[in-house]
Amino acid sequence: MSGLLSALGFAVFVGCGSVDPKHGTGTADDGGELSQPRRVSGPDVVLITIDTLRADRLGAYGDDRARTPVIDELAAKGALFKEAISTTPLTLPSHASLLTGLYPARHGLRDNGGFRLDGAIETLAERMSESGYRTGGFVSAYVLDTAWGLDQGFDEYRAPFHPADVSNAASFGELEIPGAETVNAARAFLREAGAAFVWVHLFEPHLPWAEHPGWSGDPYRGEIAYTDGLVGRLLQDVSEDALVIVTSDHGEGLWEHGEREHGLLVHRATTRVPLIIRPPGGLEIEHLTRVPVETGPSAVQRPQGADPGLDLEPNTGFYTAARVIETAVSGVDVAATVLDYLGSGDTFGDGRSLKPLIDGQPFEAQPVFAESWFPWFHHGWRPLRVLQWQGKRWRFGETTEVFSLDVDPNEALPIDASKAQGDASPPSLEAFESTDRPRPDRITTAEIERLVALGYVAPVSRSGDAFDGPDPRDKMTWLSDLHRFQTMGATEAAVDGLEGLIAQDPTAVDARIALANALRGLGRVEAAVQATKEVLSLQPRHTMALSNVVVMLRELELYDQAIEYARVMQAANPQDPRGFRNEAILHADALRPTDVAESVAKGLRVSPDDPFLLYLNGLALTELGRYAEAVDALRAAQANGSRAKDIWVYIGHAEERAGRIDAAKSAYDRAIRELPDDPRPEAALAWMLYSAERCAEAAGYLENLVRRGFGADAKIREAARACLGQ
Repeated sequence: MSGLLSALGFAVFVGCGSVDPKHGTGTADDGGELSQPRRVSGPDVVLITIDTLRADRLGAYGDDRARTPVIDELAAKGALFKEAISTTPLTLPSHASLLTGLYPARHGLRDNGGFRLDGAIETLAERMSESGYRTGGFVSAYVLDTAWGLDQGFDEYRAPFHPADVSNAASFGELEIPGAETVNAARAFLREAGAAFVWVHLFEPHLPWAEHPGWSGDPYRGEIAYTDGLVGRLLQDVSEDALVIVTSDHGEGLWEHGEREHGLLVHRATTRVPLIIRPPGGLEIEHLTRVPVETGPSAVQRPQGADPGLDLEPNTGFYTAARVIETAVSGVDVAATVLDYLGSGDTFGDGRSLKPLIDGQPFEAQPVFAESWFPWFHHGWRPLRVLQWQGKRWRFGETTEVFSLDVDPNEALPIDASKAQGDASPPSLEAFESTDRPRPDRITTAEIERLVALGYVAPVSRSGDAFDGPDPRDKMTWLSDLHRFQTMGATEAAVDGLEGLIAQDPTAVDARIALANALRGLGRVEAAVQATKEVLSLQPRHTMALSNVVVMLRELELYDQAIEYARVMQAANPQDPRGFRNEAILHADALRPTDVAESVAKGLRVSPDDPFLLYLNGLALTELGRYAEAVDALRAAQANGSRAKDIWVYIGHAEERAGRIDAAKSAYDRAIRELPDDPRPEAALAWMLYSAERCAEAAGYLENLVRRGFGADAKIREAARACLGQ
């Protein structure tokens, strides 16, 4: 074809980037087992994790300004743990601890990117499935996507992140499923027959904070109030005889010790989380327990003018629950507690069941531990660790600080270390750590040599022990400057500022990524590529840097170089479909349909319902003359939520080539409705009907095309002359 109709070929498809993510329910195992109710003697189990939720922003934890009646009511019927400590203030590794009962050094996930749970590690979902439970996971943040391995053992794992959204996101934290959608999917799962273990993750309290109708106060509390309502909706389908657990992966700094968000420091603000457990049927008590909230010196260090809507005044209320538990516990204890209620043992991984505490029975307290390797991976600074034991907290960095929580719950004033000796002396950190330093970039020597030989990345230059770097507690001014330059966007001032920060801290990965983004925004793509390669010289498998360099090399039409990086992405995490998507679209750009089909086939083994891969596959198969297969692929892409607006044009094109004229007409008609301003589907349909000697059907389309001014096109003119006598 030529002229107007030539737009239906493979070359047009490769210029189209607006394909998108799948909405709907993903499953970890779509065998027939779900249709058969399972017989178990234990209760339903509902684990609710609310991302970035500080314990002291709930009514049950003494916040008189909170509006959390649903969660407070769970506490009134259950146990509230005053000192529940997350293993790390990062979403992915913290949830890995909740689901495996292991501290991060043992499950291996130490950051939100670059790590995947080893399939050999047993999860709570696997144990529950073995016990006869239907298992469902429903998550709202991309850092919990199936690519990172937490879906192990779930019959259904819903993480419907669209490929286009993933490709366009500047950071993982931008990718969020609305909590209402997550709750609706979980409720549908709960309504099915059979005992269920359901994990529901809600992301709303995480930045950025949204406004909600009926709330005009503190925006962080507003998000929590909205989330409390979502929990109430979820519990409408949960029996009073279910075991319900509400907790969080980590808290939020809210300017305590100068940290606005979380991840860098390990203070109580970011590592202490709510933990409320309502046992089946609730606790039978005569009166609620009320314990005054501790008070002490403030640790808030809010810069002038920052977040004026946040109410950072201390709480003066009471911990209120059927049973308030003072003993410090860890996120690793949650899985063991669930299994104990099932009669399946009282330990799991590093964790111990908390059921004795809930029942008011004796319990031998043990130290709890938290860590953050975020400073090392993102800035080249030393990691921080904390131990909490007998009312004291030891923070380990370049120096060790000790705090007495009875008089200083905000860790504002360290005490003399000698006063912390005796019974409260901390045990060794060795019980919680590994002798191996964690690396997110376990790239092989052969892979490094290959990339170096190709000139795409310098040899890995990061050296030295992680514990030789600067202490993050001394770098808060530097971090504030980084945030300021990042918010300047694509400006020369931002470039100059970021280059200055990098000169101070050459291993600062996040600053280099910010620099690359600013350079790219200024149109200096080659310089942005170089800045990103410098990130990869520090961390060869840095997931965001690999993705970014692929995009930029594609802009420069350096397709083969970009493909090398896409393949490093695949090697870094074979379960992450992004590397396969990138390789496929790059082959498409280079007009290599056979290679597109091969790349897509690899990706579909990882993500069989991926609408982006299915769409690419359909177009490549059409170009290869495999029309019936192309139709199947394109229709599957559409059914799985493809956002490609022209998909019905290509379905019609493939159906026509397969000789199914009526099916093609139906698809073209749909395309005409979907793309009223695009003449291609109407032109293709008119020409097809004319060629099939069905002029009576072609006439109306031809008249419309002529009226719209497309009568000069050679094919349209020929068809109009024959069918309309013009």
